[in-house]
Amino acid sequence: MVAVIVLITTFSALAAVAPLSHAELKKQAIHIVTGSVVGVTSKTQKSEIEKAKGIHRDRIYTIRIKVDTVSKGAGVKVGSEIEVLAWRPSTRIPPLPGPQGHGSIPQKGDKATFYLQAKGKKQFEPLLPNGIEPVGAKP
Repeated sequence: MVAVIVLITTFSALAAVAPLSHAELKKQAIHIVTGSVVGVTSKTQKSEIEKAKGIHRDRIYTIRIKVDTVSKGAGVKVGSEIEVLAWRPSTRIPPLPGPQGHGSIPQKGDKATFYLQAKGKKQFEPLLPNGIEPVGAKP
């Protein structure tokens, strides 16, 4: 019986992250900004998320945003450019359940609202999994 509980607990800890409600996004974000994407680059690298044995790679996206509005947070100014680092799994060998990264990756020219955590002075990470909300999308 104990083994079954441990097994269930282990698998539930590895499950995909459920989307946050609009209220939770607002509450958990250190910064909330809306802006235009001026550039997106990506690279594939060894996963920092998946630590299990195997071959695990993630695609890391660097999204440059020109800030149009700041709804929450200090230190980010309207008109400035910031970098947002998002990710998605690229390779999982063997396939494993777990976080699937950010659900929405905008392209150059897109407008979006970003619910962010700080990752340095000018770099930020969106909340997982739905901390990037395309403008015009329903919350």
